[in-house]
Order: sequence, then structure tokens, then C-alpha cells
Amino acid sequence: MRSNIDAFIEATLRINDAVELKRCFEDFLGKLGFDAVAYHILVEGFRSVSLDKGFRISTFPEDYIQYYIDHRVFEFDPVMEEARKHGGPILWPDVADKPDLTKAQKEFFDKARSFGLVSGAAFSIYGRPGEIAYFSLGSTQQDVNFSRAELLELQAICQQMHLRFSELTRAENGKRKLSKRETEVLELIAQGKSNSVIGDILGVSPNTVDTLVRRCFDKLGVTSRVEAALAGVAMGIILP
Repeated sequence: MRSNIDAFIEATLRINDAVELKRCFEDFLGKLGFDAVAYHILVEGFRSVSLDKGFRISTFPEDYIQYYIDHRVFEFDPVMEEARKHGGPILWPDVADKPDLTKAQKEFFDKARSFGLVSGAAFSIYGRPGEIAYFSLGSTQQDVNFSRAELLELQAICQQMHLRFSELTRAENGKRKLSKRETEVLELIAQGKSNSVIGDILGVSPNTVDTLVRRCFDKLGVTSRVEAALAGVAMGIILP
């Protein structure tokens, strides 16, 4: 995998757009069998960040993301606990086999399987002073079967992703400002309003709402309403 690491790092240094970097990262992991990726901030400025506010990337099934947030799974997620405790790579099956899991934690693994998530790996990543990020890589296709050395290489890839993504988003946050109307639309999306309801509330046509939603997605670098809401909160554009 070593050549893959070198190729990925070189690619990240050529990319100057956070959305393109996100696609590059997802494509790279997809080739390794990971088709579900979550990346979020756990600690920033030495302060804990709630998972429903810290999402940066998530390609897990939307229903699973909603379940994870609605049931506040981030408060007892056993994989995340292990990753934060040990720092090194954590395999989901190793955690699922632990004898001291609570009932809620066992149900968490059952729920993940019900959404088609077969296996995965997780990593804690350290960035700027007082900052900790977390990556969870899932597969709906196969059991994750990597050696310890390969998992450490994957962790290095996630480390580079975090550092480069943070660098690009800091530079781009000032450029990707949402207009007042786009922010209003994003707030209503986060409240679960449909496009037709948003149109009624704002007094604009369905075509106008469609255009505003697309602009929000483009500026935030997302492809779904759930991702848009999470990104808006994470970037401080809207309140949780």
C-alpha cells in the first residue's frame, strides 16, 4: 500500500479545492473496499465538539446518519471510545467481540449490520494544538482484513486528509459565503422542511427553491440535505 500512500499525498498537494479533495479521498478509499466514510472533529480548541456539530464528511447511509444523531449514539459509540482511548487503528469486529459491551453498544452493532455495514476501521487523528479528528471507514461489501502495518498506513492517509482538508477549508470558508436567502433555505432544510414548504414559507416559486438548494449544496460541497445541515452547523453558518 506504500505506493498508494505516496500517490495520495502527492494528489492532495496538487488539489486546491476542498470538495475535490473530498472526492479524491472517497475514491481512494472506495478502491480499498470502504464505501462508507465519516470524518468529524471531536475536540477543537481543547474543547469537546458534539458529533452532531462536528461532521465534515459522511457517506454512510442517510437513514443511518439520522439514527446515529437522533439516538445520540455518539455518546456511547464503542468504536469511537476505543479509538479515542488507544489512538491507533481500531477494527470494528475487534470491538464488537469485547465481553464488556453494554446492551446499547451491542444494539449499535446490530443496527449497523441492519443498514448493511459489514465491517470497518476507525482512527483518531491529531491536528493543530487542541484538535482531535475521528475517521470511521465502513464497508457494505466485505470484511476488513488488513495487516497492522496496512492499518497504520491507512491512518497516515487519514492524517494527511485531515491536515490538507483543514488547510483548504480555512482558506475557502471566506470565499464560500452563503447569501442571506441561501442561509434561510439551509436553516429550513435543517428543520426538515421540504422544498414545497420552503417555497411557501419564503414566498418564492418551486424553481427558485430548487436553485437555492443547489447553490447551498455546491457551496458546502455536499450532495444531500442531511449533509448540508451537518455542514452548515459544523461551519457555524446555522445553529444546531
